[in-house]
Amino acid sequence: MLRLVALLILLSRSGISLAQELGPADFPASEVGKSMPETIHDAYCRQLGRECRIRFKGVSMSIDGYNGITRDRFLGFRSSADGEERYFYVRYLNSKGQEQEALFLFVNWGAASEFGQALARWYEQDARPRPNFRFPSSQGPQDTQGR
Repeated sequence: MLRLVALLILLSRSGISLAQELGPADFPASEVGKSMPETIHDAYCRQLGRECRIRFKGVSMSIDGYNGITRDRFLGFRSSADGEERYFYVRYLNSKGQEQEALFLFVNWGAASEFGQALARWYEQDARPRPNFRFPSSQGPQDTQGR
């Protein structure tokens, strides 16, 4: 027992915390995801003509100001194409813990590609800076000037 107390005192003085799995390389839990860039994408939600704005910020993904989901509730996605349209099906756990799926449609392949890259970066929590010289209103399939 005395050895355990001595070990705990030694660890506390050396600055090593037992809660840190990788020691000095660990980020505090409150900082995880804060370095992620914010990206905004305009799409159609569930059907053509129903405009929505998708926002990735930190560990969260939200649509038009709804609560959204955090990265830990994201299960995966798949994409498909039909002619000029590109579809992204996003699987996630809702607030009740049940699996749910959302559909995002793009008619602009460039915008769909940017969304797919942003979704993958958000999934991987890749915070490396990437240049984005387009304004949010020019990232989607429809003209959203004045929105």
